[in-house]
Amino acid sequence: MSVDPYTVALNNALTEIKNICPDVTRSFIFTKEGAMLAGDTEVADETLSKLLHSFQSIAEKADKVGGLNTLLINAKNGKVYVSQVNDMYLAITTSKNADISYLRSVTHVIVPTILKLLKDITPTPLKPPPSQPLIVDDLTGLFKRQDTVEIDYEILTQWSRLLNVKSINEVEIESVDGTIGSCKVKAIDNSGKESRGLIRIPEKICQILKVKKGELVKVKPVS
Repeated sequence: MSVDPYTVALNNALTEIKNICPDVTRSFIFTKEGAMLAGDTEVADETLSKLLHSFQSIAEKADKVGGLNTLLINAKNGKVYVSQVNDMYLAITTSKNADISYLRSVTHVIVPTILKLLKDITPTPLKPPPSQPLIVDDLTGLFKRQDTVEIDYEILTQWSRLLNVKSINEVEIESVDGTIGSCKVKAIDNSGKESRGLIRIPEKICQILKVKKGELVKVKPVS
């Protein structure tokens, strides 16, 4: 996680929510594009990636009928509550018997209050950490460059805005075993829903990073 004051404040807000509502087991704050702003660091990146992809799929369908403000899922062993806060989303998992009405009241007071205080203190815009968990896919094709990986256009655009640069031309990739490498990057051609959450990597770079198709890697822009 970044040491950005916004990130620290949001993590403190999540901790406070958990202290007030003991039934809360996990909590996260993320953007609609899937960038994590704050949350439990104990959860595996693969679990987070699946959560974000599932939510993005639901949010896309909800956009057609006016958008998604709140979502409650009653599972066998607990509940998942997702709510929109300003231009972000708050996702909370709870025990089976949690009082969602009370939790809703608490979250809709604490998080907006924290954001308002931060805005009053400094006008610096909220910047989510640029690291992104992505799933490895093969990059094949006769005219594909073997020194360049491909990522969804929306992710590259979001990083450009956060770093205030015209474009992202290079990324750093970290495999599960800690192997790190940097390489050129471009947007996936004709990227759509099926390409979100993927990073297409040429065979040569896969061998260097010791990764295979279907594995999870951490990717961040090189500024």
